[in-house]
Amino acid sequence: MRLLSLCVLCCLPLQSLWAQSLCPVPLRVGFDDWPPYHYYQQEGEHRQLRGFAIDYLNAVSARLGCRLHYVELPWKRGLHDLELGRLDILMEAYFSDDRARYAWFSIPYNPGRTALWVRKPDTGDEMDLGRWLDRGHRLGVTRDYYYGPDIAEQLRRYPDRVSAVNDVQNYRKLVLGRIDGFLGDSLATSWGLKKEGLSDKVVPHAMGIYETPTSFMLSKKTISSEFVQRFNQAIVTVGESGEHERIWRRYTSVR
Repeated sequence: MRLLSLCVLCCLPLQSLWAQSLCPVPLRVGFDDWPPYHYYQQEGEHRQLRGFAIDYLNAVSARLGCRLHYVELPWKRGLHDLELGRLDILMEAYFSDDRARYAWFSIPYNPGRTALWVRKPDTGDEMDLGRWLDRGHRLGVTRDYYYGPDIAEQLRRYPDRVSAVNDVQNYRKLVLGRIDGFLGDSLATSWGLKKEGLSDKVVPHAMGIYETPTSFMLSKKTISSEFVQRFNQAIVTVGESGEHERIWRRYTSVR
């Protein structure tokens, strides 16, 4: 009888297993190097995986009794692997209809603020990015980063004034005067400028740019809607316990 039961269990689809056992196998979590959300930190002879999103997901998984297996890979590759079911979770994700075809989105856990970063004396009085660009300013953006539909439309209107590179290249181009400002995540840019020794030269502009809370993406190939409900409840529990605030303060204090 036990052998028959085991055989039946082995034949069940993976999503059915989620309903019977909360985490039957370690969850495969994709990440790229993007401090302070997820990054390696050298500690003695070992590299430890650190970051706001890492600590937050660890806190959520601990409440579910789940184990995690982190896999480092480029962001686009992570999206592709999540769609195919080769990954179970991605972090720091914005919702889009295209992604919703193959992924569940958790309730948000990060405010997801983007700012316009400028040279310290050049804060100006413009309070609208379109007007700022219309005055001839040159803007740097991060390659493959999504800033929301309104900002994307403004960027399309001024293609000759917008250049897409990586974050560090934007820092250097701004300091050298090759651009007049760049868009960057508030938390990640603060860390990046500190690392490059540019915190006293580059500051956020007062104008509001974009704020859309970020979520965890969970693959529909491997994870059931029932599990997502429990996952969301664990996020709520982390927030109510005060752990969310402790984790946030850990990374909003630039070191």
